[in-house]
Order: sequence, then structure tokens, then C-alpha cells
Amino acid sequence: MSENQRIDQLKEQVSFLEARLTRYEDLLNGTTLSRILFGGGRRAKLSLIEILIALVVLIYTFIRINHNMLFGIIVILALVVILFSALQLNVIRKKNGKEKYQRMIDSLTAEKASMDKELARLTAAKKQV
Repeated sequence: MSENQRIDQLKEQVSFLEARLTRYEDLLNGTTLSRILFGGGRRAKLSLIEILIALVVLIYTFIRINHNMLFGIIVILALVVILFSALQLNVIRKKNGKEKYQRMIDSLTAEKASMDKELARLTAAKKQV
């Protein structure tokens, strides 16, 4: 690999690291909801959608269905779905605390500093040649 390609590749990697650093800093300084939504992955989004759907079913049940055994079963199932999804969101919230993002930021900052040093060394070596 030529020197120019190596330098370009390092510059690209540094810009990618800067983008990741920005994302993690936003998550670190953001709200708990943003950390759950944007740091919790698909499971967090699905849990929020499950809660919304269960609430819609619950409201529809209270408005449209007469109070009988079917009404009770639907209400119980909707409440179970809401409770289960809320528990999952709580676990995701605990797993995605500020400490996690601070560790990631520290790690990425150290990696970026190392890459910047290597880039400076390669650029200086290229200028000397």
C-alpha cells in the first residue's frame, strides 16, 4: 500500500471515529429517553411500540366492548404486555447508563489520539522523502 493510500485511509478512519465520538457525546448528554431510543437498539424501539399498541387496544376495549369475560381477558393481556415492555425498557435503561457512554468516549478519544499520532508521523515521513 502506498504512503498516500495509507494516509487517506487513516484520515477516513479518523473522521469515522469523530462521527462516533459525536454520537456518543450526544447520547451521554441527552435525555434518558434518547439514550433508550438511540442507544438501546431494536429491542427498545419494539418495546415502545408494544406499549403504544397495548394502550390503543386497552382504550378501544374500554370504549367499544361490553363488560364481560372477553373484556377482562383483553384488559389483562394488554396490561401484561405493557408491564413486560416496561420492564424491558427499564433493563435497557440500566444497561445504557451514562457510565457506558463515558467509557466509550474515553476509549474512542484514546484511539483517535493514537491515529492522529500515526497520521502525523506518516505525513512527516512523506514530507522528508
